[in-house]
Order: sequence, then structure tokens, then C-alpha cells
Amino acid sequence: PVQTSMEEVAVGQGAPIQPPPDLAVFTPSEFTMYAAVLNIGAVPGAFAGSMAMDRLGRQRALAWSAWPHMLAWCCTICSSLPLSLQLARLLMGFAVGMSIAVAPSYIGEISTASLRGPLGTAIQLSMNLGLLFVNVAGTHGPVGG
Repeated sequence: PVQTSMEEVAVGQGAPIQPPPDLAVFTPSEFTMYAAVLNIGAVPGAFAGSMAMDRLGRQRALAWSAWPHMLAWCCTICSSLPLSLQLARLLMGFAVGMSIAVAPSYIGEISTASLRGPLGTAIQLSMNLGLLFVNVAGTHGPVGG
């Protein structure tokens, strides 16, 4: 059997990783804005999620929060300019804020009393574990480290 290291597997059998030719190159200030704009969009998204819950109900509000997610990802896929990527990220933040505002109420509404606490905790725990994974992978992965 052929012996390969984990590093060779991670980067495609030792082939150098070439960025796509239309990759957006961010300046440090653009990258800082790209990182921050998700949280900026989450603030109005949380208020919109709260209003949508009152008008549409929990289930429909949660379903409607998927539309800005999908639109933001479509914009991200089709964009190669820093400004358009930042606007897509702002829309993604709006959708995240909307989802985070609606999901705990929806889970509390549909779950049994014995599962309400663990399921409500699972939302925050999974979000924090996801952030931890992304930060560790970015620091020690093939791209970051």
C-alpha cells in the first residue's frame, strides 16, 4: 500500500494549492469589515425575527429566515469584489440574527417540558463549538498554519 501523510491528503497529494484567478483580495481594513459586518447585520435581523414571529408565527418566521441565507450564499458564490462580498455577509448576518431570535422560541414551543432545557442549550452550545472549530481549523489547518 502507498503511504501518504495527513498533510498530503489535506492538500491533494502534495500538489500546491492555487487560488482561483478571480479570487477577491482583501486589504486588512476590508477584511476587518468583512469579519465585523456579520454581527452588524445580526442586530436588525434579530428585531426582524421578533416581528416576524408575532406576525407569521414561529414556524413560518423560521422558514422565511432561510431566504436571506440562500440569497446571501448565492451572492457570495457569484461575487468576486470585496464590497459585494461584504454586502452578502451583511445579509447573512441579518439572516443569522433572524434565525437566532426565532429558533429558541420555536424549539420551546414544539418540545416537551423535559427536553426544553437541553434543546435550548444545544443551540448555543452548537454555535460556540462551531466557532471554536472554525478558529482552530483556521489557525492550524492547511491554509492558516
